[in-house]
Amino acid sequence: MERQTVDFGDIVKELYEETRGDGVLLTSIGQDGRPNVMTIGWGLYGWFYHGNPVAVVAVRPACFTHGLLAEVPEFVLSIPTAELADQVLFCGTESGKDRDKFSEMSLTAVVLPEVKAPAIRECPVNIACRIYHAENPPHGVLTPEHREKPLAAQHTIYYAEVLDVCRWTIDGGP
Repeated sequence: MERQTVDFGDIVKELYEETRGDGVLLTSIGQDGRPNVMTIGWGLYGWFYHGNPVAVVAVRPACFTHGLLAEVPEFVLSIPTAELADQVLFCGTESGKDRDKFSEMSLTAVVLPEVKAPAIRECPVNIACRIYHAENPPHGVLTPEHREKPLAAQHTIYYAEVLDVCRWTIDGGP
């Protein structure tokens, strides 16, 4: 496996085309070093924060990941292939609080130098991000329907600086 650093702007269109409908995997890690992976279905990309692109994601306070992001304000967005549809579905419907989704889904955590949260080897594109602002509910960012829900059901919006975008070149598979 060879790692290539790619330009964020060059990959945004590809990300959209690759992930429509299924979601993106977001990895996080607690202070204890235990990683977690969840599926997100909403996010934004933009430019610039201190010269770097920005990723914006939403996570509900009721999710296990929410607490991990409070402990270590970094995450990796891992872009799955169609072959990972079962893993994406599982990671979006099961909590990592009492289970190891990496192990159960045969996903390989890869250490990145930029953040503590791991990348996923089976995902060809991984985006390392450091949170610089969390907009906690209640807020006016989401739809009126979301704002009517209990606070635990309202998403925290995380604004993060993109530190690196890497693509794996895999010979013979992951």
